[in-house]
Amino acid sequence: MDPKANKRTGPQFSAEMRTSQRAVFQLADRLTEAGWKVDSSSIYPDTGEDVRVEIFEPEGTCTGLSLELQVKGHDGVDRFHRKGDPAHLYYPLDVMHLEGWARKTRPIAIIVWDIRERRGYWALARDARELLDTRSPGWRRQQSATLLIPTTNATDDEGLARLREAVARDELPKLVRPGEEVPFVLSVQLDDGPEGRAKKDALAEFWEGGGAVTIERRFISDVVILHDGLRAAFGEDYWKRAKEVRFFSVPGRESAPIRVEATSPAGVAQLPYVELRLARSGHRYRTLSNEHQRAAVTLKLILDDEDAEHIRVSVEVALDRRGLDEARDAVGFVLVATEPGGSLRIERLGEMTDAWHLPFRASVPEEQRVMLRRTHEILQKLCLVQERVRRFGNFAFGFPPSRQQVKDALKLLPIVTGGEHRGIYRANFHVDGSSEISIDSTEGPVTLVDDGEIDGRDAIEVFGVRVPIGPVRFAIADAPRFVEAYNDALRKALASKQDRFQVEIQCSARYLHWTPEGSLEDRLDALAKEQSGYFTAYQARSVGCFADYLDYLEQRQKVQAVTEGVFRLVHFPPVSDVEDLVVVWLQSGKTAVFSHHTALVLHGLSDILPPRIHATVPPAWTPAVPLPAHVVLHRATLVESEIAWHDVVPVTTPLRTLRDCRAAGLDPDLMDQARREGIERGMFPADDVPPSEIVAAE
Repeated sequence: MDPKANKRTGPQFSAEMRTSQRAVFQLADRLTEAGWKVDSSSIYPDTGEDVRVEIFEPEGTCTGLSLELQVKGHDGVDRFHRKGDPAHLYYPLDVMHLEGWARKTRPIAIIVWDIRERRGYWALARDARELLDTRSPGWRRQQSATLLIPTTNATDDEGLARLREAVARDELPKLVRPGEEVPFVLSVQLDDGPEGRAKKDALAEFWEGGGAVTIERRFISDVVILHDGLRAAFGEDYWKRAKEVRFFSVPGRESAPIRVEATSPAGVAQLPYVELRLARSGHRYRTLSNEHQRAAVTLKLILDDEDAEHIRVSVEVALDRRGLDEARDAVGFVLVATEPGGSLRIERLGEMTDAWHLPFRASVPEEQRVMLRRTHEILQKLCLVQERVRRFGNFAFGFPPSRQQVKDALKLLPIVTGGEHRGIYRANFHVDGSSEISIDSTEGPVTLVDDGEIDGRDAIEVFGVRVPIGPVRFAIADAPRFVEAYNDALRKALASKQDRFQVEIQCSARYLHWTPEGSLEDRLDALAKEQSGYFTAYQARSVGCFADYLDYLEQRQKVQAVTEGVFRLVHFPPVSDVEDLVVVWLQSGKTAVFSHHTALVLHGLSDILPPRIHATVPPAWTPAVPLPAHVVLHRATLVESEIAWHDVVPVTTPLRTLRDCRAAGLDPDLMDQARREGIERGMFPADDVPPSEIVAAE
């Protein structure tokens, strides 16, 4: 007889694999006992770690729910308990596996099974992942993660009922389609006590205007869900076992981009880009809001369906952890918007629709307005400091700043707003090499250069930036008095054998590090030369020309204000054909690229006379200053090869322009004209814009 004939053939099962196999068979018995259907093909001849299950009612009715089980069998689970916490299992799992299970379309439950006790404990993969995000945010960067499984999530009748409910919640998006109504019957019994009356008012408010309301179990006499899918998935008794029922209106997802302008006796302010969404909806009232943007200013519009003319408006400001510019602009808008007698102008962006003009009535206590005005004044001053300090490092401002931070920053204000300051200064001199001085009035003004200091320090910390004061040129106002004080202090220092002496000087100080070289007019000329003579107030400040000096140049008719914040040097000839475009380009911070209808005109490809200026900006870009109302912004990412230049302004290339206009639905006749002229003038090959693309625009 062949000795090899008695050798065992087939798969070899390790002790661990046999434990897993036993766990799967025991779990299948338990689920079958509960009335659930286990797919036997998923158990054998596999190693038993992946089991497919359909959930049935005890009497055999299908719930429509199914799931996959990842079974982890063990000969006892005591080692997964931690001292002092018998209510949980701490079970380690491979992160890669957990991430893979959570991405599957069907719900995945992890079952830790004790073959000795014939009992298991479960956790849904998606729920476990969310809990790990809360408890251990960095768990994805590790090889393994520890699941926290409550021992109440067992495989007894109560635990399986809880598993069914968890699967039903996980499958809720499949059970109820977006926008689908879920009819129900709710019977409540509200007594006439204070709590009952308050709950009745809350229900009435929810019915009228949406939002959310919670009804506790003691007020509910019956709940019947009339949606077949939900009733089958959760079971008839699920709703009646609930400790409370919470109703809420689901916010909308579609956004309406708008521009909001506030006008009042306090001035004019603007929110250049606000996305309104339906935040809540009731039987009578609808609330539109930009809460989802989490912007510094939240706008809410409450519309009355029974009275279309009646619109309530509210404005809220949230400044915590905001940047300096954002905080300043938000406070400025709220100050203007809440001034008595103010109104709001709301314009839909990208659409030719009439703007809403809404009277805005806000009851704001005067002490709160006083606080806002003080805050705005400080933020404006800090913005001036910020622009000049950024050259030394990252200006890390976060609202609210500490008092000491503000105090230190404002010490620089007299310096950064012109580089020159008048006052009495204390200069320190070394005795070594010093000698008495004399001056004749015919020699002209006395000047000297010394290291600048503030509170005895040659540098100051401003929002995380160490700002050196640098050298200062002092022009002495009263030279004879300075000479007398200097000589007297020197003699006293020599007599007392001191190394240093100090002299008070009444003079004007020019901070050399804070004033760029060259005259202010020369620097303005160099700045505007590359922009056809135009520049912004922000650009002027960057070269040391602040508002007072611009006012002086305007009075001397050397500078002309084109629009708010944009100027032109008078000796430059105006560029009449693109002046409006230059202004918009500068207002956009040189970000906008003129496109669509405007680009067609600049390229001479159409007879169209667009009433608005069209420009393309990056998708996430927001303007630093309000753009004119007649500017239509398109959002897209342009590559360098799609940008050309017309005079001093950027414009999309002819080919990109034609494709943008086609996508925007420009009249087919105008599109056909633009294509013909572009081909005839050699702007692009005919093959790049086939006629079929033009037809598609129809």
